[in-house]
Amino acid sequence: MQKVTERISALRAEMERNGLSAYLIPSSDPHMGEYVPDFWQARSYFSGFTGSAGTLAVLRDRCGLWTDGRYFIQAEHQLAGSGIELFRMGVRGVPACSEFLAESLRKGDTAGFDGRMLSAADVESMKEKFEEKGIGVRSADLITPLWKNRPLPPATAVYLHGDEYAGLSCAQKLGQVRAGLKKDGADCQIYSRLECVAWLCNIRASDIEYTPVAVSYAAVFMDRAVLFLDAPRLRPGVREYLEKNGVTLREYGEIEPFLKNLTGEKTVLVDPEGTNYELYRILKENPSCKVKKGADLVIGLKAVKNRTEIENFRKAHVRDGCAMAEFCADLEKRLKQGETVTECTVCDLLREARARQESNRGESFATIAAYRENAAMMHYSPKPDTCKTLEQSGLLLIDSGGQYPEGTTDITRTFALGPVTQEEKKHYTWVLKAHIALATAVFLEGTTGGNLDMVCRGQIQKHGIDYRCGTGHGVGMFGGVHEGPQSIRTKNDVILRSGMNVTNEPGIYEEGKHGIRTENLMLVTDAMENEYGRFLRFEILTCFPIDKEPILPELLTKEEIAWLNEYHSRVYRTLSPLLSGETLEWLRKKTLPLITK
Repeated sequence: MQKVTERISALRAEMERNGLSAYLIPSSDPHMGEYVPDFWQARSYFSGFTGSAGTLAVLRDRCGLWTDGRYFIQAEHQLAGSGIELFRMGVRGVPACSEFLAESLRKGDTAGFDGRMLSAADVESMKEKFEEKGIGVRSADLITPLWKNRPLPPATAVYLHGDEYAGLSCAQKLGQVRAGLKKDGADCQIYSRLECVAWLCNIRASDIEYTPVAVSYAAVFMDRAVLFLDAPRLRPGVREYLEKNGVTLREYGEIEPFLKNLTGEKTVLVDPEGTNYELYRILKENPSCKVKKGADLVIGLKAVKNRTEIENFRKAHVRDGCAMAEFCADLEKRLKQGETVTECTVCDLLREARARQESNRGESFATIAAYRENAAMMHYSPKPDTCKTLEQSGLLLIDSGGQYPEGTTDITRTFALGPVTQEEKKHYTWVLKAHIALATAVFLEGTTGGNLDMVCRGQIQKHGIDYRCGTGHGVGMFGGVHEGPQSIRTKNDVILRSGMNVTNEPGIYEEGKHGIRTENLMLVTDAMENEYGRFLRFEILTCFPIDKEPILPELLTKEEIAWLNEYHSRVYRTLSPLLSGETLEWLRKKTLPLITK
C-alpha cells in the first residue's frame, strides 16, 4: 500500500497548489464507457482498487472509495492498509459520494475533477447539491502531472463491420438518426459513447480489451457527418466506405476545437449522461449553439436488433455453445484423470476452445472462473499466484463470453464438480426457479425492465435472500457485453421492445461459502395480440446445457421441469450435428431429461 499512500500524498499536495479541498477520480474516460483503456485508469492507479466501477474522493484528511455490491469483498481486500475508506453503495445508511462531500466540505471550499471524466449530468447534479452549501466546483486535470509512466492512448487498427453482419449500411443508419433529429427539432447530435460510434459507422477496432471499439467521436448534422478518428489507423477500404456513406474524417483531438468553432445557429441535441462535461461546457458557451437536452438517438436505435442482426446473433450463440461443450468435456476428462486444474487453467482452456471456433475474435470479457467461496465475489478474477485448485467436489461458477462478427455472447453456468451440500443444492434450485420464471414470462407491450425484475428476483427474495446487482442487461452486436438502455433491474424504466436482447442472470452469493448464477441471453419477441393488446415473450438465444446435478427436483414444479427438458432437447438438436466424439457424448448426457422420483 506504500505506493497508494504516496500517490494520495502527492495528489493532496497538487490539490493544495490548485486551491482544491477535494478531488474526484471516477472510473471513466471521456467517452463515459464502462470499460476504460489503461490510459484513463486513474482511479485504479491512485487507489489500488481494480474493479471496473467506483469513485475515489480525496479530501484533506480523508479518502473514500464508493463501489457497488459486485465489488464489496474485492474492494475491502484491495483497500486494506491504504487509508482509503470503503463506502458500500446501495447499503442503508451509506451516503452517496456527492452527499458525503456536501457534508464534509465547508462553505467556500472547492471540489475539483477532470471535466472530461465526468458526465454533464453528474456535474450538473453535483453543482446543484453544492450550491446550497456554498461549495464550488472546478474542472482541473491534476492527474497528468502526477501519473508517471502513464500508458499510451490506444490506437489499434480500425476495420469494417460488414453490412452482411450489421444489416444496415452506415448511410442507412445516418438516415435513421436524421429522422430522429427532425422529430426532436434538432440540427445535430454529438456521439461520445464508443459503442455508439462503432455501430453508427459500421467500424470496429481493439482499443478496449474485450470490446471491439475505436476511441473516437462522431457528429451527425442534417447535411453531413463527421468521424473524429486518427486516419493512419484505418485499414484499406475503410476511408472509402465512410466517404461513400457520407462521412468525413477529422483527427481525434479536433473534437473540442471543432465544437468551439461551430457557426450558424444550430440546435444541438445533447444526452447529459453520455456527454462529458467539458464537451457540454464548450457547446453551452458557443453562442451559435442552442443546447437541447434529450436522449442519445443511437442508443435507442442500436438496442433494437434488425432481422440480419438477430439471425447473426443466433449463429454466434450456436458457435459459442459448441466451444463451451468442447471445453466442458475436456475439463471433466482432466479432472477424472487426476490432472491439476486451477481456476486460471479453466480460463485458459475456455479461451482456447473459443479461439478454435470459426470467426471468433476473442473473449467479450475476462472469464470469471470461481471455485467454492470465491464465487461469492460476483466479479472475482483469478490470479496465477492465488487461484484455487479444483477438486472433485463443490461448485464451480464460470461466467464468460465470446466476440464474433455475428454477435457478442455472455453466459454463466454453475457446475457441480462432485458432491455438494444440501444448502448448495437448495440455493442452486432456487436460482434455477428464478431463471425459469423470467425465461417464461409473457408481458404486455409497454412493460419495462423494472417491471419484470421482481418476476425473477421475487423467487429469491421470498427465502429472505437477495442479490446486490441487476437481473439482466443488454448485449451489443459485436460490441460491448453490457449495452443498454434496456436492462432487467428495479430502477430501469426503458420499455422492452421486440428485437431487444437482455440477459437473465439471477444468483445467490453467500460470503465464505459459495456463489451460484445461471445466465442466458434472451431476445424480446412477439407472443400474441388480442383484445387486451400486444403481448411479448422471450426467445432463448444461449445454446448450452444447465447442469442438472445440483438440482433438487422436488423443489421444481411440473411446468419448470418441462421447460428445462424442452430447453435441453433444443440444445441437443442444435449442437449435436456440429459435434463429435467425446464432446458429443458429453452433450448427450448433459441434455437427457431430468429424472424425478
